[in-house]
Amino acid sequence: MKKDFFDVPVTAVETSEGQVDLPMLFQDVSGRFLNFFVDYDRVVPLLTGTGLVPCRFFNGKAMVSLIFYQYRKVGIGSYDEVTVVVMVLPEAFPEPMSYLANLLRKDGRRWTMGAYVLEMPVTIPRARAAGREIWGYPKFETRIPFRLSGQEYGFSVLDPVTDTPLLAVKGSLGPGVSSRAFDFVTFSGHRDSILKTVIEVEGRFKTCLNWGVKVEIGSGNHRMAHNLRALGLDRIQPLLVITGDFFRTRLNPGEPVAAWKTAPRPYPVPGEFETAREVTSSSRPA
Repeated sequence: MKKDFFDVPVTAVETSEGQVDLPMLFQDVSGRFLNFFVDYDRVVPLLTGTGLVPCRFFNGKAMVSLIFYQYRKVGIGSYDEVTVVVMVLPEAFPEPMSYLANLLRKDGRRWTMGAYVLEMPVTIPRARAAGREIWGYPKFETRIPFRLSGQEYGFSVLDPVTDTPLLAVKGSLGPGVSSRAFDFVTFSGHRDSILKTVIEVEGRFKTCLNWGVKVEIGSGNHRMAHNLRALGLDRIQPLLVITGDFFRTRLNPGEPVAAWKTAPRPYPVPGEFETAREVTSSSRPA
């Protein structure tokens, strides 16, 4: 791995849960990425009002990813996270010649498409506040039990009020091919803009055949359960599962790419800031 990957200028910002340095530096990460192709018409209503449209892939379907992250070493403290994302394009952007070619670019700055975060539960308040107040992600705090054991994996998201499962996933990894890790890109609504955020990744991933995944969705009224049921992820299997157990990431500040009226964030928290506030900048390595 590159010795200078984290040698970058940093800016300190103040959130409602304390100070955060940008870019956020994740020094030890594991992840499981389950990639589904979902009927296009199931996804479109979930993007109403965002200024974003789903990417339509070769089979005429939208791509939805269900991802588990274990962040073992990060400046705000270790935590776990699950994300539900849809591959999208801002309405104002021209459609790329090939969505697949975009995905194969390892450098996220060259992407014209990206992931819109539908749901993003996390396990600590500082991660919740940072995601909401810096990028506009729909984070909420809850418990995320998980198990990573060889080829087997499992994770759950519990309702923060009732402590009952909103989501439970179990699966096995089949044979796979190792490759250099690739960057991620998100589009999110914040400060009346659509932000493009590049998450730079360093390490190795393995793209595996899916040997069977079981997805169970809770029956309650929580927004996350409603969205998962709308997508129907418990009725289909992911095409591929990408895994990584020792990679590193830099989560950069978002850059406005289009003007768009930002809708109210779901899961409001008393005392949270509308937006994080810059404190200091530094050219010293983080």
